[in-house]
Amino acid sequence: MNVLIRRQSLLVLLLALAAHGPAHAQAISDDNWFQIEVTVFLYEDANLDMENWSPNRLSVAFPERLRRLRQVSDSLQLSDWSVLAPALAAPLDSDALDALETPVAPVVGPAPYAPAQIGFRLPDIARTAFLQLPPDAHDFTGTNRAITQSAAHRIVFHGVWRQLMTRRGAANAVAVMGGRTFNERREVEGSLSFYLTNSGDRIILENNLWLNRFGTQAEEDSPWKLPVLPAILTKQSAEETPEQTQFFVNRIIQFAENRDLRVREFHYLDHPAMGLLVQVSPYTLPPLPLPPLDLPGNTPAANASVRP
Repeated sequence: MNVLIRRQSLLVLLLALAAHGPAHAQAISDDNWFQIEVTVFLYEDANLDMENWSPNRLSVAFPERLRRLRQVSDSLQLSDWSVLAPALAAPLDSDALDALETPVAPVVGPAPYAPAQIGFRLPDIARTAFLQLPPDAHDFTGTNRAITQSAAHRIVFHGVWRQLMTRRGAANAVAVMGGRTFNERREVEGSLSFYLTNSGDRIILENNLWLNRFGTQAEEDSPWKLPVLPAILTKQSAEETPEQTQFFVNRIIQFAENRDLRVREFHYLDHPAMGLLVQVSPYTLPPLPLPPLDLPGNTPAANASVRP
């Protein structure tokens, strides 16, 4: 079975799996909130040497309006870890020790918890844009499982998030950093941007992804140049990193395409090196919870006097 037949078989399988989900077209809602799911995978058996990948035809760059998908775990990180540092009590002088009947053990442990100082707050999953959603909101579970079970494919990115759909000039792109890590760079990099047409009746996907191939030897006057990573994609750490192998890019394979998307339909974008699956579904923001009514008798003291 050659590569072409395997790709056709994969496409048939993906379409069959997608047919079990909601695939009917639906008009774009007035509030323009959508849930987006994307899977990017590589063809492990692709013969990339058969294609002419010219560095002069590349247009790899991160857009200015770039967002990184937030993780719920990001909100569980303390902004100031010094609150967990042991705090020793001030040493007592000899006179103070003599006045004590029993020696006092030094006070150790974290400082008292002060929420107002830490600024800790969990994200609102139902209303927060560009937040990676938990597994119970995923529709590609079966599709991704089918891809993973094939040795000829490898998933490098899977994102599920919600966003307000705008026109192209105000759209935020979502950063894609997936696959294996080579120093600060990733095997697959790029961005995905979703926006409305000027008429507001269709959604456009503008994807600009590139597959990086690395080596440990630097080529003199190499024509392959990667764009500088934006600050939101770099690790901000003052700790010294252990000495590691230095990698140099020796080939860049770009996958750039604009595609009209129909709402609630399963879309498959193909490329010699990788594939992209995407589905866009309307989403209705739930109403904000109403504050408790300040009714007469609705006080802690009044409630305490009521016996069941």
